[in-house]
Amino acid sequence: MIEDAVIIVPAFNEGAVIEDTLAELKKFASRVIVVNDGSRDDTAAKAKKAGVFVASHCANLGYGAALKTGFTAGLRYFKEPFFITFDADFQHDPSYLESLLGPLRRREADYVIGSRFLAGEAPALPLARKIGSRVFSIATSALIGQKITDPTSGMLALGRKVARVFAGQLFPLDFPDADVLVMLSRMGYRIKEEAVEMRPARRPGSMHAGILRPMYYIAKMSVSMVHFALRRDLKEQRREMESVS
Repeated sequence: MIEDAVIIVPAFNEGAVIEDTLAELKKFASRVIVVNDGSRDDTAAKAKKAGVFVASHCANLGYGAALKTGFTAGLRYFKEPFFITFDADFQHDPSYLESLLGPLRRREADYVIGSRFLAGEAPALPLARKIGSRVFSIATSALIGQKITDPTSGMLALGRKVARVFAGQLFPLDFPDADVLVMLSRMGYRIKEEAVEMRPARRPGSMHAGILRPMYYIAKMSVSMVHFALRRDLKEQRREMESVS
């Protein structure tokens, strides 16, 4: 049982699967925060019934905002040194939580990405998402000078210092992915990937479904990556945040 990490689970209309996700997750970790991002179904009620900490938004604010709320609550109400982000749709396998925490516990990294592309056979992704992931992988690797195979993974592990960054104003509120890696690298944080396998989501739909949302995501992510790459004050921002923590 993991006792040194808080698991943060953003959830929007996950009532059909949240009970199964939490039942499996609680076999591996005792401290779980579910952020109900303005769900219109019974996601919050089922999460509370499962006995986990639940924070709720009155309206749907987006994936990044849900993560930010989760980190803010985790820093305020929990003392554990580490955090892990975990999807609510049963896609993530909690048996990999320990391997994600390994580099943090050994002080080899400050931020660990669960990479679907290091586990051997490439995951079965739609062609558009596979191409997009590859493009952002190349761009991120070039910008930070380090090979990153899965910049859009949602299974992440980090310490309290990085969590404070995510709870602050620099953290994107809609689609935090590759741009966050550029930001952390510019701040001087150490990034590492660990191999994980992911399962098909148990409910249809995706934050990147449709036509307009993927177009917005690509445009926004590209601009945000360049923005963070060009900033020269990020190390100073890190020093300021760590000086008041």
